[in-house]
Amino acid sequence: MRLLQLKADNFRLFSELSLSLHDRLNFFFGPNAAGKTTLLETMFALGRGKSFRGSSSAELAGAGGRHWTVFARVEREAGVTGTQAIEWRESALRARVDGRPAQGVEFVRRMPVQVLEPGMHRVLQDGPTYRRGFMDWGVFHVEQSFIGVWQRYRRALQQRNSALRNGASSREIAVWEPELAETGEQLQAMRSRHVAALQAALPAQLSQLLDEGEWSLDLRAGWGESESLAEALALHRERDRRSGVTQFGPHRAELRIKAGQHGVKNRISRGQQKLLIAALLLSQCDVIRAHCGWSPVLLVDDFAAELADRYQQSLLAALAAYPGQVHVTAFGPSGVLAALPDCGMFHVERGRVRSAAEV
Repeated sequence: MRLLQLKADNFRLFSELSLSLHDRLNFFFGPNAAGKTTLLETMFALGRGKSFRGSSSAELAGAGGRHWTVFARVEREAGVTGTQAIEWRESALRARVDGRPAQGVEFVRRMPVQVLEPGMHRVLQDGPTYRRGFMDWGVFHVEQSFIGVWQRYRRALQQRNSALRNGASSREIAVWEPELAETGEQLQAMRSRHVAALQAALPAQLSQLLDEGEWSLDLRAGWGESESLAEALALHRERDRRSGVTQFGPHRAELRIKAGQHGVKNRISRGQQKLLIAALLLSQCDVIRAHCGWSPVLLVDDFAAELADRYQQSLLAALAAYPGQVHVTAFGPSGVLAALPDCGMFHVERGRVRSAAEV
């Protein structure tokens, strides 16, 4: 998967944007507030339909009014090109794939995009929600049935929780448990397969990026290992009635990232955290490539932040070796970026992007 040409209209500070991109590596240089991260946001929106900075669709609109558009000509696989576009207008998002309207699931599946940005520290530092999100993005792209099973699970969970809150009888609550248990077990199986694939791919990335420590992934299902989900729901039904919420199931799953026998939170430096997350993302992209035949588009915001020169060298080498397309932002082509391989280089000013050759 590669972006060949990128266009945007009224997206934040870019009133109009049109870029032809290198098929492997693209670097965007410029000072703070120039729009470098915004460029990556346009690409992320093409693959996820939203911003990675938590901004609402309305907040992405620039000075030209309450609307924005992002469009790309893409190469989906060798020699096969198409288009990917998303537009926000009149409080509604509209997506198109190869010129025709596309629903959210198809849109996201057709252009996998992953991002390494400062906020990704939450995957290690914050609660399990962020790690489940990281894990499930990968599961979505390698397990075709994932989204349907997840939707069935969410509906059953909502119905059971509603019955719990409304003081329904034990029999009325139990009605939702067979569907909840069946889909929950399926979700756990999909996640387990994905985590096993990640664990197999991770050592190669870690040896290049960190080359220190023993790292592992440990997936906890969200209920006891010695019982099925159906047994856990029945056994703890009265406890759930008292709390008014279902406390067992894959919505409570936890992906633990461990260094030796310990979790990594507050045990490694911010620079090491960044490289560990990079290793996780690259491993996940490798798993998706092995399954789908193409590598996700990879976005790296603020390349040098929190990394000493030797760590920057390691990350740059990993990005150069990545078989897919990579887009990187940095302040300037200095330090380890002074001698880049063949790549696209762009200078970003406020509301304008120029090829470095034009500067």
